[in-house]
Amino acid sequence: MHSAPAQTCMKQILLVLPFLVAACATSPGHQDDLASQVSGLVDQTTEKNTEQTAFAALETLGSPGVPYMIGHLDDMRPLPERDISLANTSPDAFEGMRHYSPETVHDALAAILNQITGQSFIAVYNGASPSERQIDTDRWRSWCAANFPTKAAACHAR
Repeated sequence: MHSAPAQTCMKQILLVLPFLVAACATSPGHQDDLASQVSGLVDQTTEKNTEQTAFAALETLGSPGVPYMIGHLDDMRPLPERDISLANTSPDAFEGMRHYSPETVHDALAAILNQITGQSFIAVYNGASPSERQIDTDRWRSWCAANFPTKAAACHAR
């Protein structure tokens, strides 16, 4: 059994621990790691043997990864397989999965961003014209700067 001072010390540590974890998660080093991780995963979407795993990993990053994904929306590289399936989480869903046929990295990232944020500007998930993709990119970047003001630079940089 621990002494009273030791128990008090443990309680104080447990009270502070969540704040320390949050500070680490928002530290510049963590952000650089996340930017690097997103860049690597985006590159993997262009390889047939890693494409689907990369899509799933990008989706798993959730909200913290959103600004970094938006920073890659100018990536118009073609995808090796034009297929992405995302869990349909809508309460009005009539099917368990949403299936798309994105042509480019941009199209797939837009679908994943919609999955994470619920936001959509132009439905490019099954392909689009270059001008539609540019409008979509511009709108995502404006949305990102408004919703992630401390990560505004990440919304625009690749």
